[in-house]
Amino acid sequence: MKKFLLLLMISLITCGVAHAEERIFDDANEIQLEYLSGNSFNQRHVNNYNVHYFEKVTDNGVISYWRGLTFTRAIGYTNPKKDGGVHHDSQGVGLGAAFMLRWDKKVSGKFHAGADFTGSFMLYNKAHPYDGRAYGFLWRLGPRLTWQFCEEDSISVGYSISHFSNGLRKHNPGYNTLGFSIGYTHNF
Repeated sequence: MKKFLLLLMISLITCGVAHAEERIFDDANEIQLEYLSGNSFNQRHVNNYNVHYFEKVTDNGVISYWRGLTFTRAIGYTNPKKDGGVHHDSQGVGLGAAFMLRWDKKVSGKFHAGADFTGSFMLYNKAHPYDGRAYGFLWRLGPRLTWQFCEEDSISVGYSISHFSNGLRKHNPGYNTLGFSIGYTHNF
C-alpha cells in the first residue's frame, strides 16, 4: 500500500508539472492555517501547528490538483510502553513539498462543499518524533466548507484526520492527529 501511495504521489506531481506549462489553471493561490491535536495512538501525544501554501495547477470542473509547501511545528511527547512509559521529547520543525487533490461542489449561492486529500514530504530539524527520522510524510483527508464572498476571494474551514508516517519499512514511529483548518483563497 505504501508503495502504491508513493507511486501515486510521484505521478500526480509529474502530471502537475506537465500541465503547468500549458497554463490551463486560473492562478488560484490558497493558504491554510491548521491545528491538529494528537490522540493516543501508540502513546504519542504530539500536537501540530501547520501552515500550508497551495497553488492550483489544473481543474477539470470537479477535481482540482494543487501543489505547494507545508511548514509544521510539532509540540509534544511520546511515552512508549517499551520504555516503561517514560516521556520523550518529540518536538520538531519541518518544511516540505506538498500536493492537494480537492473535490469541490457548489451547494448554494456562494457556498461550496468538498473534500481535500493532501500529502507532504517533510524534512525536520531533528529526528521526529522520538525514535524516528529527520524526514516523514504527512497525509491529510477531510471535508471543507467554502464561502466565496467575492468573485476572486473565498474563505474556508476544514476538518482533517491525518497521519504522520516516519518510515517505509517495519520501524514506523508515526502518529495520528485530528483537527481544524481555516483557509483563504485568491484567484488572480
